[in-house]
Amino acid sequence: MKWSIQIGKVMGISIRLHITFLFILILFIYYFAVIDLKIGTMVLGFNGMDISLTEKLLFSTIASILFFSTILLHELSHSFVAKRKGLNIQSITLFVFGGVAQMEEIPRNPKLELTMAAAGPALSLVIGILTYAFYVYFGPLEVDGIGMNTKNAILITAGIISVYNLVLGIFNLLPAFPMDGGRVLRAFLALWLPYMDATRMAVSIGKTFAFLMGIFGLLTINLILILIAVFVFYGAQGEERETFFAISLEGIKVKDVMTPRQDLIYVPPDWTISQLVEAMFRFKHMGYPVQEDLDKTTLGIVTFEDVQKVPKEHHDSVQVKDIMTRAIISVSPENEAYQALQTIAKHNIGRLLVIKDDRITGIITMKDIMRNMQFKHMHPFPD
Repeated sequence: MKWSIQIGKVMGISIRLHITFLFILILFIYYFAVIDLKIGTMVLGFNGMDISLTEKLLFSTIASILFFSTILLHELSHSFVAKRKGLNIQSITLFVFGGVAQMEEIPRNPKLELTMAAAGPALSLVIGILTYAFYVYFGPLEVDGIGMNTKNAILITAGIISVYNLVLGIFNLLPAFPMDGGRVLRAFLALWLPYMDATRMAVSIGKTFAFLMGIFGLLTINLILILIAVFVFYGAQGEERETFFAISLEGIKVKDVMTPRQDLIYVPPDWTISQLVEAMFRFKHMGYPVQEDLDKTTLGIVTFEDVQKVPKEHHDSVQVKDIMTRAIISVSPENEAYQALQTIAKHNIGRLLVIKDDRITGIITMKDIMRNMQFKHMHPFPD
């Protein structure tokens, strides 16, 4: 996914951090270091401790990393339920307001979606309650003049994890996409309505909720509420679009929509850039597989973006093999077209090679998928 980095794998799931998540993590580190917020006897910041700013930032960094680790656990709880039910989760990307799991298919079973959606908030609430119990048992802090000691630092960290996990759990139960509460609402509605109708109704409720939240944020001049309202509104739109694609492409395989091998246009690796540009003008395609012959192994893929990196005066000397992308992203002809669409979006590319038994069988583009999806709405796709 664009603007994200992979940091590892858990349960076979790729964990990625979006640049917005890194920004909010740094913001929280600073926030916990400089505030002195109190809720009863609980202190939710390190500013009141009689220590240096460097030490405050150190404790704040530890507390922030632990808190954001619980956000990852929140997302993994969804994935754990999904994998137990046989759904494949490819990756989890942590964003500024939480995380998004990429799965091969949207669960169409309302009871399964309800269980998956509820797992995250339930875990956050459990973490919040357990860390609060820890705080009560070992606390309270010496509020008047908090000294430099390990116990106080641990209790402040426990308070932060407790309060913010309780907030996270409750916030995610709000009945609006992309929060888990929106999925819980859709799951309930889908018990009586067709899945797409249930999605549209849940999206409408979510957008109304976002609109009211935005109005309240404007009236109270609360920037955080306004940002959340915008996030919820566009998140609801994204969920509706994603569900529409998934349902529209249901039952359609990659082999049904791809350009087949016999119609494939390829370019040899020893062609010059000038020859490649001429082919692009003639065939009107912006990318081609690179191979010696149609029956030979695919060596890479070359696109117009690759051509743009080469100065025009070198077009007659530089060859295709010098600029082609050798890391080939591909799908199987038996994959669902929806999976191909997800792969194209994830890698921000225009086309995918279709490969079976190490041989190219075709190529599929975003345009191919969209064209056939529109056709399906006019005429049922043949079996």
